[in-house]
This record gives sequence, C-alpha cells and structure tokens, in this order.
Amino acid sequence: MKRTALIIALIVALAPAAAGAETSYHGVSAGGIVNDVAITADGRYMVAGAGSGSIVCLQQDGTVPWNVSAGSAVTAVAVADAGDYIAAGTERGDVLLLDGNGGRYWTKSVTGPVRDLAFAGDGRSIAVAGDRIVLFTNLGKEEWNRAMQPGARSGDTRPYVTSVAFTNDGKFIVTGSSNGAILFMNRQGNLIWEGLARSAVTAVDVSRDGSIIAAGSRDRALQIYGRAGSLPWAMPTGAPILALTLSGDGRFVVVGKEGGDVDCYRPNDAILWKDRTGSDVLGVDVSRRGEAVAAGTANGTVRLWSNTGDVRWSFDAGGPVRGVALSDGGDYLAAGAGERAFIFRTADEPVTAEETENATTEPTRAGGAGALIGLLAVAAAGAAGRLRRR
Repeated sequence: MKRTALIIALIVALAPAAAGAETSYHGVSAGGIVNDVAITADGRYMVAGAGSGSIVCLQQDGTVPWNVSAGSAVTAVAVADAGDYIAAGTERGDVLLLDGNGGRYWTKSVTGPVRDLAFAGDGRSIAVAGDRIVLFTNLGKEEWNRAMQPGARSGDTRPYVTSVAFTNDGKFIVTGSSNGAILFMNRQGNLIWEGLARSAVTAVDVSRDGSIIAAGSRDRALQIYGRAGSLPWAMPTGAPILALTLSGDGRFVVVGKEGGDVDCYRPNDAILWKDRTGSDVLGVDVSRRGEAVAAGTANGTVRLWSNTGDVRWSFDAGGPVRGVALSDGGDYLAAGAGERAFIFRTADEPVTAEETENATTEPTRAGGAGALIGLLAVAAAGAAGRLRRR
C-alpha cells in the first residue's frame, strides 16, 4: 500500500511537467560560452552561438529541436525575419547558412573572424562583417566584398569591420569599422556616404526603411544620420558605447555603455531616460516599435524596461550576458549568459533558478520525463491490480 501511494505521489509531482505547464522562461546549456543570440520576429525560437562551436536552437516551449557544430568558435548569429534562414559566423572566418531545422545549405569563408551578420528583410542577402564587408546571396554566391580603407586613426593595424546592419527592403547596408569609419552603401556595394567617429565604431544600426542610421563608438558619442548623410546629430554619452540598437520604426535608439548605464534617446531630439545597471552593458535590444527594451550586463543581469524607462523585471542569469534579442512585438526575449542560452516570455517576471528547479530545460531526449511518467503509471496500475486481486 505504501509503495502504491509513493508511485501515485510521484505521478502527481511529475504530471505538470509532462503536461507542458508554461513557465516564464527556459534555459539550456550551449556547451561553451555563448557569444551571440538571435530570435525570430515572432519569437517562435532563438539560436545561440557558442565558443565551443555549437549552434543551439531553443524553442519558446523549452524544447531543443537541434544542436549543430560549426567546427570553430561561433562569434555571431542571425535569423531571417521569417525564421527560414539562420546564419552563423565563426572565429576562423566561416559563414554557415542553415535552414530552420538546423540543416546546412552551405559554408563559405571570409578573411578574418566574423564579427557580425545581418540579413536583408526577405532573407535573400546576408552581409558579413569580417576583415572586409562581404555580401552573399542565400544561394551562397559572393556578390562583392569591400575593404575598410586605412586612415589616420588606423595606426599600424589594418582596419576591419566591427558591425553591420541591413535595411528591411535590402536596398541599403551600413557598417562600422575599427578605424572609426561609418559607411552607408547600396545593395550593389557602392558607397553613398561616409561618416567618421574619433575612435573604433562598436555598433551600428539602421531603421527598417533606411531613414535613420545610428552609430556608437568608444569615443563616448552617439551619432545619428539621415539617409542622405551630411553632418550627424551627435550626443555625448559620457562613457564608451559598447552596444547599440535602433527600433525598427527609428523612433528610439538605445545604447549600453561601459560602467553600466543604459540610455534611451529620441533620434535628432534628446535623451528620454537613463538607468544604471551597475556593470558594463554588453548587449542591448529594442522591439520593433519600441514597446520593450532589454539589456545584458557583465555581472550576469538580464533587465527589461518599458519604453518609458520603467523596469519591468531583472533576472540573475548566472554569467556575463553577451547578447540579448527581442522578438518584433517584444513578447519574447533571447539571452546568452555564460554557457547558457535563455528564452523568456516577457509578460511575466521570471523566477530565478535558485527559487525553482523547474525553470530551466535541458535538451530533450528520448525516454525523458514523459516516458518516466508512463512507466510509473504502468507500475501504479499493476500495483493497484495486484491489490484488487488480493
């Protein structure tokens, strides 16, 4: 009788997990330090690129449908808006294009480590930031590549591309470089205009229609350009900019800085709000219309704000957060912290792993909790039958 009661108690305890009880977040080990994350526009799944070479897919329900190896440390990942293409770049200069199931279409090589990747809105073009800026089609054809021209601030080191962004219609590309150059080009690789920062450009972004271009650098200044270029609107930020993001409609630009400040600006206008996180801000993102702002810090915090600067929640992720990414509507958030990748449902404040052991989800395996519950159920039924037969 005691054995039957124990089995039934175990079934009751495990049943909510088997039924897929919804939690506010899920996490999975990536097998190495997570260097970058990306998420689909609708938040269906995220991908994480790790220093171990792993590219891990984590769905919003916590399942891990695939985990593939790039063969070298993954330094950058990107997901096309429709979620049908995934691009990954590696430390040794490989560029991989995968389908939504983790199948590989092709692998190409560029000069130098891949530092950033960006898809055109339709997913048919991929801009790659290596030692040069390179454009591939989704069929793997290299259409052109362009070197960063040495300048007065380059010193003895040949400049390289640090960041790249694509307009949604695929007509324009913006890049930043280690020598302070900010290049605005058309789809064919022709230079339309060039801006200049006083030190290395750490991040660039562009609105979906290409009307607003934002650039941040270590010179402690935020620069905002229009499509025509000319003199930018510039705002001193008080500390080197480590991360930058622009809302899809161009109404908000958010910067994360050395020292821990997160600033939100109205481009060509003024600062809207500022908050302090207490540690270097390594990654920021904003939803398409600016409904939500997210940041990740060196001391392991993932933080979410409203567009008015009110903190919605803060989460201790247990390791430096090198990347964050929001779905278009801001309802799902991807983050990479230490060796773990997380996907959050932003509407609910996440409960930390110390408070609940069921908050994180490891890769699914055959014969997992569901199989255990089935075996326990069979055992319970057998035990009950034996009791009845007595």
